[in-house]
Amino acid sequence: MDGKAELVIVVDHPDFAMMAARSAGIWIGLALDDTALAAIRRDGLDPATLRLTGLHPFEYAPADDGGVRVTAHANDNESAEALLDLFRVHFLRRLLA
Repeated sequence: MDGKAELVIVVDHPDFAMMAARSAGIWIGLALDDTALAAIRRDGLDPATLRLTGLHPFEYAPADDGGVRVTAHANDNESAEALLDLFRVHFLRRLLA
């Protein structure tokens, strides 16, 4: 996968292992839960245009400014940006709840 997109989020006392585990669970839920897909549609995204199968696309690492760098991996940069949109509207509020 050659494409990637990044963003930095602010998290007090980030636990990267916990974030990765919860994020992977949310990702798996997208494949199993029709209500999750409906929520994505309500949030303004089209699940059919996103690559919602395969390996978990998000990676978490410390950012230079003390935040958390979220990297989305995909086949191309455009797809990676679309996955970051998904992260912003669907994953972020569930991940840090």
